[in-house]
Amino acid sequence: MPRHIKIGLIVLAVGFAVSLGFFVDIVGRIRTMVNERETEENPFTPPVQPLYSPTDPPITAKIFFPTAGGDALLTAEDGTIFKSAELANRAKQILQKVQEGPHSDKMFASLPKDTKVQDLFLSEQGTVFIDFSNTISINHPGGLLNELATIYSVVNSLTYNLPEIKQVKILIGGVEKETLAGHCLLLVPLEMDLSITDVMPRQEQTTAADAGPAGRSQ
Repeated sequence: MPRHIKIGLIVLAVGFAVSLGFFVDIVGRIRTMVNERETEENPFTPPVQPLYSPTDPPITAKIFFPTAGGDALLTAEDGTIFKSAELANRAKQILQKVQEGPHSDKMFASLPKDTKVQDLFLSEQGTVFIDFSNTISINHPGGLLNELATIYSVVNSLTYNLPEIKQVKILIGGVEKETLAGHCLLLVPLEMDLSITDVMPRQEQTTAADAGPAGRSQ
């Protein structure tokens, strides 16, 4: 093979190798950028759905917390939620208020720090199932009154403000637990109990109770 042809082939090979290296480098950079962007944006995590729309009207809700004094175990402060068309979204808004804790120094937080609501499900019979993270049990100080305050802060806040919810069933870590932290039973759904609060029943709740089964069926 003539010398000039050999030189030409060598030059072409070198050029091809350089071009290939450049191409591989560009592809590597693109892949890195894509991976970084996927990590930052985490497209595999479904976006958080808003709990209400801008057109939903605000409504006042009573959020129950342990009281610092008096004869009642729980008292309530007013909070604002928005009247979402979805009952579950209104329930989640109320639970957010419970998680945030009270604004008054005359009340205490009812949920241990870092407690999360992992899931919420509403049955057609009016029972709401709430799955709390294990933190609600692990970080709880325990004691009968403390456990009652935590449980009925949740139960009363939901049932008082959302008459469609008749009972609350609390799950922990995705499973049914016998007690919250050794005292209060969680095996059955719980109904509103205002006897441990200083809050009077809503007028429509009182009317329904006084009417009895016959009155409610009319």
